Amino acid sequence: MKDSSPWLFLEPYVQLLRRDDSLLVYNTISKAVLEIDLTGSLSELADELTNPENGYVVPLSMDQLQDADIQEFVNQLRGYFMGDLLDPSWSAGKPVNLMPEPLVKHGLMPPASKGSVMNTGLEVRNYLQEITLYLNTGPDAGESPLAEAGFQFTYPDLFSEKALEMHINLFRALVDDVNQYTPTLIHLTGKNLLEYPALEQAISHLTSSPFQKKYHILARQWNRRIIPVILAQKNTSMAVYITFPVPSDVIASFLTDLPDAKLLKKIEFNLIVSSQEELVMALKIADDLELTNVYFKPLFTGENLDFFRENVFVSKEEILVAQPDQKQVFSRNSINENDFGKLSILPGGEVFANLNDPSIGNATTHSLVDLVSEELRNGVSWQRSRKIVAPCSGCLYQFLCPPISSYEVFMKRYNFCNVYPNGEEL
Repeated sequence: MKDSSPWLFLEPYVQLLRRDDSLLVYNTISKAVLEIDLTGSLSELADELTNPENGYVVPLSMDQLQDADIQEFVNQLRGYFMGDLLDPSWSAGKPVNLMPEPLVKHGLMPPASKGSVMNTGLEVRNYLQEITLYLNTGPDAGESPLAEAGFQFTYPDLFSEKALEMHINLFRALVDDVNQYTPTLIHLTGKNLLEYPALEQAISHLTSSPFQKKYHILARQWNRRIIPVILAQKNTSMAVYITFPVPSDVIASFLTDLPDAKLLKKIEFNLIVSSQEELVMALKIADDLELTNVYFKPLFTGENLDFFRENVFVSKEEILVAQPDQKQVFSRNSINENDFGKLSILPGGEVFANLNDPSIGNATTHSLVDLVSEELRNGVSWQRSRKIVAPCSGCLYQFLCPPISSYEVFMKRYNFCNVYPNGEEL
């Protein structure tokens, strides 16, 4: 006698994640989210549905069909267009379904070397997106929370034990190497970029690069002679970093220094805040000066966790309204979108995929092909996802959250949320 068990199937655009006695069912098209508490019968069904070998298609027995919890689960799937039942007469065997699996076009591992060690077969253009060149670094003038800002976000004043400057020949070689690949954003930064001895040579050499260039400076380093020269270059912008307290008329004076008001569109203002008082000041300055290209950069000082908890941490409700699409879910499960494709190079040539992680090599002895290959093969930054760090690996909402940030790596705390409110150790 032919089996009369209907087939329960899930749509290919549905994402499942089970953690303990809970199941998250997410429709990547409508962005509907179901959180299912798994009882005995539903727990067994969840095991079957999350088993990749079943391909999102499982038979339901008569006992399961009569189970009230399973009936409610099927009704919810139908109501949110996430799945349905198929009559067994529709198919002579198990229906074929497409599991939602990512297709990584170029792979997350470098291809095997073919022949010469110089011919790895790696196409850097498929991976490299941004490169940050630190033209100078130096010691901290005193104890300051800003000494660690560069490990939390892109910040010009990266400190080192002694003053270092990138040799202009290394700079030229790096730019020439980058110019072979596309597209790439080149960041120019340093402890005091405008005091880099070979700055004019660097600016001149960059005119040959077809890519976008962004210069990063501290507000106190503003130079009314050099800034307009930099901004006049094609495909060039500038990021200015402002710390508090600072009078609004100081920032206003920068704007009047520009010979052409159109250049203002090429400047972004990064307001660094570490307290509620500084945040209020920053908001007032942005409003008073009618600044539009503004970014707020929280600074962790080691003593302001409450400020982060109030202004940076996210709630469960905010996580649920993030609504990533299918590609974003795949991406967040496979790579770190904040770090992937990005390299930072210090004056001496040391290369990092994230400044909080170990160096992956030195640009004076390794090409970009070597460095990208090393990060893909042995690095941790580009492929750091929430599914492999605690406590996120045990969280039901891991792929709904944004990618891991440098803040979290620096603070060694990955739950910038109230879902795990007891994880307060830093």
